[in-house]
Amino acid sequence: MFGSQAQVQLGLRKSLGTRRTVPSVPPLFFSRAIWGSLGCGIIVRVVMELRVVSLASSSVYGNAYLVGWGSTNVLVDCGVPIRRLEKSLQEANVDPHALAGVFVSHEHGDHIRSMQLKTPFPAKYNVPVYSSGLFWAAQPSISSMPDNLCATLEHGSSVQAGSLQVAAFRKSHDAVAPLGFRLTAPDGTSVAVVTDLGEFTPEVLSGSRDCDYLIFESNHDRAMELNSGRPWSLIKRVMGKYGHLSNDEAGEALAALVTERTKGIMLAHLSLDCNSPSQALRTITPWLRRIQYQGALTVASASAATFLTDSVADH
Repeated sequence: MFGSQAQVQLGLRKSLGTRRTVPSVPPLFFSRAIWGSLGCGIIVRVVMELRVVSLASSSVYGNAYLVGWGSTNVLVDCGVPIRRLEKSLQEANVDPHALAGVFVSHEHGDHIRSMQLKTPFPAKYNVPVYSSGLFWAAQPSISSMPDNLCATLEHGSSVQAGSLQVAAFRKSHDAVAPLGFRLTAPDGTSVAVVTDLGEFTPEVLSGSRDCDYLIFESNHDRAMELNSGRPWSLIKRVMGKYGHLSNDEAGEALAALVTERTKGIMLAHLSLDCNSPSQALRTITPWLRRIQYQGALTVASASAATFLTDSVADH
């Protein structure tokens, strides 16, 4: 049954398994290979799979999500310190010079920290950055970004980044024109990345329903938030329509988003003070059991890499 299959994966997985690779082909670029011989040669059949990794997911430690297909890799947000981001990419076997793009959801520091530098991460590695026009117009903290790397992507539009098509949709948060993203591979496999939203809107429903994978916010436990001792203004902000989803709200939303094609869900952006991985799983599992969801369920580590598609393979 689903309840026994839910997983919590915390920390960087040191090994991606015993996947045999040919020289000069990084293991990240494929997940399975069938080997055979023809004379003295070797025949390899490569089966592509979408790679979905949370590099960090927290207001404290920052947010950055890696999506890859073949030789194409992109980031959704780059809110971790630049040295840690570089190290995380290295451990994921990704050359930052080869990134096809960074897609920024909104301007809060835990989503753009590596851009708020004299030499921003995208400028250092010559990577284009995509966000809304209002985002670019209102960001003095990233004025050192070269104009040729600043690209506009609005709600309802999409762009091709290497092998991935990336579509943007509007979400509800206390930021300038915040966006969620749906990334689709050439074979139709898709993942939606949706964090930092105060309510589940029709735009989020249409933008992220029927994906193979979901990275979705489950920020706080309502009772823990109300009894946190935080200033009431902060509690109202977090629980308001422009704040963050509670576990129950996330569960209700996921029950509407999940379809038969959904293989894996990663709960993301958990509050360190007003939530826990076990609490989020206890709350959301019944919602998913009601719709007979049989895929993987995992929780993004606040500060380390968590591999969603690997958890599906182990499922």
